Amino acid sequence: MNLKMRLERLCDAKSWARLHFADGTSLTGRVLRVGHDYVEIECYGQRDRPKSRDHAKHLIPLQLVKFITVDSTSFAEAERDRLDFLSQLDSDTVPEH
Repeated sequence: MNLKMRLERLCDAKSWARLHFADGTSLTGRVLRVGHDYVEIECYGQRDRPKSRDHAKHLIPLQLVKFITVDSTSFAEAERDRLDFLSQLDSDTVPEH
């Protein structure tokens, strides 16, 4: 199965994936959309910088992606980070009486 087809299947389920690039860096997030020559993923910051975490969406050209990881124990941690981020947003928007 080629890379684009695999990303499309991940997108259908809004699954987590880690995209690895040729320079050795990687990005972990939920696959939101796959276009003709790009992938859109949603990230919730980096684990090593908890104070600077926030929500971001990235559009990445497919030609930059070297390979993907589709099943990892770190995805459970990433999902917890996402839920923690969303709960912090909820608590910030609740007015005090």
